[in-house]
Amino acid sequence: MASTLPTLIPDQAAWIDHRLLNVHYNEYAFEAEAPATMEEWRERRDFTRSQVALAAGLDPMPTRTPLEPRIWDSFATEGIIISKVRFESMPGLICTGNLYRPELIGNPAPGILSPHGHAMAGRLQDNELGSAIRRAMMLARLGFVVFSYDMLGVVDNNEIVHCWPEEVRRQASLYGASPFGLQTWNSLRAVDFLCSLPEVDANRIGCTGESGGGSQTWTVSLLDERIKVIAPVCMLSSHFQGGCQCEEAPLLRINGLTSFDVLAACAPRPLILPSVTQDWTNLNLRYEIPALRKVYALFGEEKALKAFQLDAPHNYNLESRERVYPWFCHWLLNQSLREKIIEDSLEIPPLEKLAHHPLPENFGKVYPHQPVNGDLWQTREKLGLIGKHLCADALPAATSMKEPAQFQAARAELVGEIVNNDQNLKDVAVRVTRPQWRINGARAWGCVISRRNVGDVIPAVRLYPDQPREEAPAILLLSGKGKSAFFLGGALAPLLEAMVARGCPCLVPDLMGNGETTEMPDKSPRDEHHPHFFAFEPTLYSMRVQDILTCLQLMREDGYQRICLVAADEAVKPALCALALTLRLHAAVFDLENQSDAPSAWLERLDYQPDIYKVGGMKGLASLANADRLALFKPDDPFLEYVNAFAKAGGTPGTVLVGRESFQRLVEMAIRDA
Repeated sequence: MASTLPTLIPDQAAWIDHRLLNVHYNEYAFEAEAPATMEEWRERRDFTRSQVALAAGLDPMPTRTPLEPRIWDSFATEGIIISKVRFESMPGLICTGNLYRPELIGNPAPGILSPHGHAMAGRLQDNELGSAIRRAMMLARLGFVVFSYDMLGVVDNNEIVHCWPEEVRRQASLYGASPFGLQTWNSLRAVDFLCSLPEVDANRIGCTGESGGGSQTWTVSLLDERIKVIAPVCMLSSHFQGGCQCEEAPLLRINGLTSFDVLAACAPRPLILPSVTQDWTNLNLRYEIPALRKVYALFGEEKALKAFQLDAPHNYNLESRERVYPWFCHWLLNQSLREKIIEDSLEIPPLEKLAHHPLPENFGKVYPHQPVNGDLWQTREKLGLIGKHLCADALPAATSMKEPAQFQAARAELVGEIVNNDQNLKDVAVRVTRPQWRINGARAWGCVISRRNVGDVIPAVRLYPDQPREEAPAILLLSGKGKSAFFLGGALAPLLEAMVARGCPCLVPDLMGNGETTEMPDKSPRDEHHPHFFAFEPTLYSMRVQDILTCLQLMREDGYQRICLVAADEAVKPALCALALTLRLHAAVFDLENQSDAPSAWLERLDYQPDIYKVGGMKGLASLANADRLALFKPDDPFLEYVNAFAKAGGTPGTVLVGRESFQRLVEMAIRDA
């Protein structure tokens, strides 16, 4: 029987949820805003580190497994020993490259990490625009131990492709896996590798790379303070954040985080920033550098920041290298700071001596990067291992936990970071009061709910029973089909009618993407298929979670102290998440029939949420349920066993009820007084 609810949202262009409209992207012009005080700097630094680690799938940080590096095929040339290196940075993920060492090393030498950019030949590039080989050889001749390593899916890192198609990218992101994150993890483990070498002084580590290697330089420096000196080349810009999957990952730019924020958070470590006139770093000296100088001035370390600009295309060319060399020599070898160190005329070894595998005939001519021996099948297989490692602690055995409450508090905080919701709600506005009518012993009041100064749109119906009962809880009723699921043919559906008969006031909203808001996402400028979209923009799922939190806050502001949340079908997943984040409720009831925790279910448009398995998916969210009573209708055995284990261990919820015959009966049991 069809619903006959009145339409609550006006048919006007202005009545679209504003969260859908303000869309950012790689070329968006962000503000390079320097913190005014040390307190502001620390606050922004901590947020930046947390957000980058989250987007990289490194919150919580995975276990560092033994590297057991293989170093082989060493040969001497130009006073340098060059070796091949390979190690497994985590199960399923390899790191490959070359180690460049001075032939004569007395005391332990400083180390340099050398990630490369998006050059055709990767770490084996050698042309006028850049030469990762000459850079490493010259630094080794100057007294540094250099590790030049491959980007994901490039040259010898050939087990996982560099750029992933949408279906692979989306599913991997549920586990926190992305090209950006895996490449960042390889960089962190590359620091571990360098610091483990007996000939390297672990207290003197630098990092330099160009373009995408510049992005890696500041990312790994942000997350690892063992890197003392930083030289990202031709990358910093507030009007371009990086255009590759290895530079953007879901959640990375949420809340406007920019590359400027990352470098500002690395202060006051010595930083040199080469830029050019013919790429996105063209405004560097006019815009970003003055803002960075203000940051370094907070520390009284203006001398630790240096910048220059060449009239040239995007590069890490000879002139740039000759200006970077003295920066490392000054800060890591305690030499006087010179303007330039002229690069020696070096004989480059044959590429075949540097590569781990035979190079294909088209090597250096194919772009974007394609692995030598990799394919999507192998990528999927490897990502399965990697996903398990990244999410290894998401569902720990509750029976072995000594402090489940502490674990749950920390995990709830992580949930909030993942969905990026507003947990400091106050003074929620009812934007518009719509028709009022009588129905089945109650007064119905149509309205549109919104947070102040946000412009979100939550159409809802409030129901006030003719015979309210003081002890009856207020009910928030949620369905993935929208509020119309509870109003059939001009009457109340049985569940809603039963709540009214018990004297319970009810709030029945449409969540983002269903009911009256179903077509809104398609009318907005959101391009959710773009590979970097979710780096900058929140998911519809996170908006649905926010809608539930907003509705709960409105009920509290209306004076209701005992609240029960009831969720069915597609509303279950966002409701489970909201329940982990809200103030404690009287009860929460979930219809789990036909609800799946499989990746395919989380990939549905309204349920897609990166990193969700980092908190254990549906089971993990349910174990964080902030309710005196948690009632589950038709849960599968593993789900029920896991939630019960947490309850018995002393975490939330207080009581777990199970129903297998009637969802309505289970709701009535949950709201009944103990």
